Amino acid sequence: MSLASLLSIARSALVVHQRAMEVTGQNVANANTPGYSRQTLRIQSASPLVLPQYSMGRGVEAHQITRSRDTFYDAAYRRDSGQLGQSTTTYNYLGQVETTLNEPSTDGLSSAMGGLFNSLSELSNDPASAVSRNLVTSAGTRLAQQLNSLSRDVSRIGQEGVDNLKAQVDQVNGLTSQIAELNTKILQTGGPNGGSSDLMDQRDLLVDQLSQFVDVRVLTRADGSIGVVAGDAVLVDGAQSTKLAAATVGAGWGIIPAGGGSPIDPQSGSLKALADLTQTKLPAIQAKLDQLAAALVTEFNQVHRTGFTPTGATNVDFFDPTGTTASTIKLSAALTASSANLAVSGNGAPGNGDIATQLAGLATRGVASLGGETFSENFVALASGVGLDVTNSSQDATAQQTLVNSDDSLRTATSGVNVDEEMIGLIASQQAYSAAAHLVTVADQMVQAILAIT
Repeated sequence: MSLASLLSIARSALVVHQRAMEVTGQNVANANTPGYSRQTLRIQSASPLVLPQYSMGRGVEAHQITRSRDTFYDAAYRRDSGQLGQSTTTYNYLGQVETTLNEPSTDGLSSAMGGLFNSLSELSNDPASAVSRNLVTSAGTRLAQQLNSLSRDVSRIGQEGVDNLKAQVDQVNGLTSQIAELNTKILQTGGPNGGSSDLMDQRDLLVDQLSQFVDVRVLTRADGSIGVVAGDAVLVDGAQSTKLAAATVGAGWGIIPAGGGSPIDPQSGSLKALADLTQTKLPAIQAKLDQLAAALVTEFNQVHRTGFTPTGATNVDFFDPTGTTASTIKLSAALTASSANLAVSGNGAPGNGDIATQLAGLATRGVASLGGETFSENFVALASGVGLDVTNSSQDATAQQTLVNSDDSLRTATSGVNVDEEMIGLIASQQAYSAAAHLVTVADQMVQAILAIT
């Protein structure tokens, strides 16, 4: 081995182990950086010089910098993150509906219905009482206003869901655009072998964020770029990203490609929850409230029209027959004008309260349009159904949060930086660097000895 070869080997060792210390420093500096993956410098023996009699080593060389990353844990984290986003969003919105329904309570819709039936029962005992008549119209007004308020609140919650859906679609578009840009930068730096680990970490962090909105699957390519499939649509393909838009789908809102096309099923994530809420869950709640309101109007008017007012008038509506939804139900114009227009007599006699008795009896009579349930049973079933959905989504969110935390812990065990381990590696690199430097000193002494001889 010539002195030049010895110096070349020493030089390669100095360069490589200096680079190893730089990588270790990068790891330590980013020990607490979100999304950072521990980097490792892969080193290998340089290709030897092959001579007729033997081969001679040429030192060491840095092969590439790799990231400590497990795609299986990444996929698990993103899958569970999507489920968490879906259950959390569902819980938040249905929780608002549950608060609005306010059952059981002393000032909810059930209480208002009970107040109306109780006031009718009292009126049947004293049909001529002006006070009892006023209590009935007041209770009827309160019941109608409760339904009006519930309908407005459900509509408001639905509109908030639509606004949030639009805002989140914009966020998704921003994330996919950034992922495509990072794909371009990674390709420009030479792909996975071009020192683009930090860019890949940034890209993976964006994909993690994207998984909270939609179901995400990552397609890894040999050139270092990725494709991102969300639900049943390709959102990122190398340097290209597909924009999404919020649009009406069925009775609610959903997601379509910005350039037009069929609705996209997010499959999971907060966008999936918002689409389900606006398309099915909230419209179903509104429909049930409307069904209850229509049944109240029909049943009350049908009985009340057969009665007689104190002046002998008949065929008087209790509720306005044109207001058959929860948002439009109200007392008839006649009852709003005066409680004296209550038709509680069954035969026209002043002291007769048969109609008031029949109206009070509606409290316990099954209604055909409500599937044979009473008014109270129908509303309690609605409130209980919402409460059950809230409980289930809360439990789902808790379970999914546990899974996400576990997935993240497993990922961190693989990709996270352990400072103690890095210090051990730093010491090893430092000692190797020092040995290489000593090798240069020895080579220099040999050169000096030869020069002294000559």
